[in-house]
Amino acid sequence: MADIGIKTLVVGPLDVNCYILWDKDTKDGVVVDPGGHADRIAETVKELGVNVAYIIDTHGHFDHVGGNGELAELLNVKVAIHEDDAHMIEGASAQSAFYGHKIDDLPAPEVTFTDGTTIEAGSLTVKILHTPGHTTGGVCLYVEDAGILITGDTLFAGSIGRSDLPGGDHETLLASIKNKILPLPADVRVYPGHGGSSTVGEERKYNPFLQGL
Repeated sequence: MADIGIKTLVVGPLDVNCYILWDKDTKDGVVVDPGGHADRIAETVKELGVNVAYIIDTHGHFDHVGGNGELAELLNVKVAIHEDDAHMIEGASAQSAFYGHKIDDLPAPEVTFTDGTTIEAGSLTVKILHTPGHTTGGVCLYVEDAGILITGDTLFAGSIGRSDLPGGDHETLLASIKNKILPLPADVRVYPGHGGSSTVGEERKYNPFLQGL
């Protein structure tokens, strides 16, 4: 079992869980979903001594990507997102304004990935699980040898993501959870885009939205 560190920072206008994920032995890591407060994220990265290789977005909604540009500049790293959500980055500032918030225009992501891609940050390996339904390009990030799954807005503790926004679809979301998440080992810890953590086993057993899947 790899010795992986995970630090949660609640950031941005909608209290998104931004995760710093790293190999404790080598300090290689990534930042996931920097929704805002890029300076605070960068300062925490520095305090932890993590060598960040990528910023990874679980999906393209403004509350998860709002800090992309500033943080990428502060850390001198590239932004990665699923190819089906890459177009959303360009419209993120307009999307935020629609909901009464303001973020700066964001640069286009420099790296896109697809289902099954592995992102290597030195000795840290993150596998991309494409889980559409909240958005068309939504993903979960699986660190198999540490039993860690970052689910973005696909799955929460006791709930599931919204499917009523553009690109969302309820049946697709449930199929993603059924086929990509629920088959994982019960002790895999689930780190969602909002709220507290859980495990695959707990969600399989207690999540009211998943009963009968």
